[in-house]
Amino acid sequence: MQGSELTWDRALLSQLENTELLLPVIGAFSAGKSTLLNTFLGMDILPVGIAPETELATELHYGENPWLQAIRHDGSEERLPVEALADVNKNSADYSHLRLHIDNPALKAIAPLVLVDMPGYGSSLENHNKALAYYLPRGVHFIVVTSVEDGTVTQSMLRHLDSIKTFDSDFSFALSKTNLRAPEQVQEVSSFIEEQLQLYFDKDMSVIPLDNKSATAFYNALVAIDPERLFHNLFIDRLKDQNIDLLSQINFASNVVKNSKKDNDNAIVSLEQALEDLLRQRNRTQQELTWRYSGPLITRIINAIDSDLHNQLDRLAKLVATSNAPSALEREIVDIMRSNLTNTLKREMDQISADLVEEIAVSLAQSNTMMVALDDNWAKNIADKTEGKLKAVSGFVETLSEKFPSKEGAGKAYRVLSSILAITTNVLNPVLELAIVFLPDIIRFFSSLNAEEKARDKLMNTVFPGIKSELRKALPEIVDEQLQTLLNTVSNEFEEQINQQRTLISTYQQEREQQQASIDQQLDALQQLSLALQALATTYLYR
Repeated sequence: MQGSELTWDRALLSQLENTELLLPVIGAFSAGKSTLLNTFLGMDILPVGIAPETELATELHYGENPWLQAIRHDGSEERLPVEALADVNKNSADYSHLRLHIDNPALKAIAPLVLVDMPGYGSSLENHNKALAYYLPRGVHFIVVTSVEDGTVTQSMLRHLDSIKTFDSDFSFALSKTNLRAPEQVQEVSSFIEEQLQLYFDKDMSVIPLDNKSATAFYNALVAIDPERLFHNLFIDRLKDQNIDLLSQINFASNVVKNSKKDNDNAIVSLEQALEDLLRQRNRTQQELTWRYSGPLITRIINAIDSDLHNQLDRLAKLVATSNAPSALEREIVDIMRSNLTNTLKREMDQISADLVEEIAVSLAQSNTMMVALDDNWAKNIADKTEGKLKAVSGFVETLSEKFPSKEGAGKAYRVLSSILAITTNVLNPVLELAIVFLPDIIRFFSSLNAEEKARDKLMNTVFPGIKSELRKALPEIVDEQLQTLLNTVSNEFEEQINQQRTLISTYQQEREQQQASIDQQLDALQQLSLALQALATTYLYR
């Protein structure tokens, strides 16, 4: 066995070794996130103030040579001195996010965990959305901070926690500024928040009290987060899929070695036919995308958002009585739309991708009986591998050296979007950007002088229909493009794996003709390899 006939993800080991675990710290700007992080670092490096100072998400990396890495929207970067951090935040429109590299023992101690100082809920709506869009699918664990002075989990916060769960992440909940209240008051607030979380998530959760003048409690909360478990969650499904795929390839190869030349030649012809069938299937599905998927999906998205807005009618009407009614309404409506779109799109895209994969697999199995005779699970194995790639939590990990070819960034890897999450995000982000543009015109007539009953009427008869109308105009182009991307992804994955099988049959057939005497040895080697893989999987993947 030369080993070159079997295919596997050769980048996986490097990604396992170099992945850094992003821990975004989220909450209202008044929660004191930056102050808390400065205390943990033992240095006043992050900007703080009575108004929101953090406009750009800032990753905190350990590095012997301090510098600021400012990432632009196109992926390019600018190298700046650390002292430029406050000024860069004031020119936030030019950048996507920041990476701050500092020689700090606290950051070195928690590696590979990487804290991210996120813009607070009081920052500009555009920057808040930008940071959430980037880090919701990339964060592996979130630190959620609320001040003891606030004393509750707001509806907006609960929606954010829902989105974190949708993206297959988890969170720890921290209560900041506990030094400002008596111990019994802190305990009372903690117990109340724990009850809220238990009722909402049906799960017992402990609130972590944090004193903004001491780093000990925050450090203890961080070391309680198990990096090994986070790595496990990121990669275990991918490793299991890799193991299953290798076993399938070995079984397929064994059948090829046992077969006659005629049967293998017929199998190659059958695979060529499968590629032609795949192309026809893709073209047919492409013509049907709009009426089968896009149109119904858009209707369900709009109806779901409209239903959520009506469910929040009382709260939205009360916001009209606030001093900054238009701004408060805009922020709350965008927040409702983000939460609803995140959950709806992820669920819908999961189902659509499963339908596309199953439809292609069934069609190929029915029209290629020769391949079914060679391996009765051949189409199912391809389908399972395709669906696994689409849904993998770890996604396809990118390295900094590919996008940001700096010496300091070389070799570092981050969790990035899997295909389904990418498609979800690629619909979500432009819709929210459009909402920020059209909402001010729709709600411009509101002021604090509006009576609540009048506000309810305006919301139901003007604002909500206006939002539906704008979504109806904007969504088709965005959704159609992403559904086409999904179809291409599924089809290309099937095509790649069919071609791999053609190569495998050809390779083994050539070896068979050249080394007829070694067939038994090849079969024995494949059998031993299969047993070894199963033993390793039992030991490490299915404990």
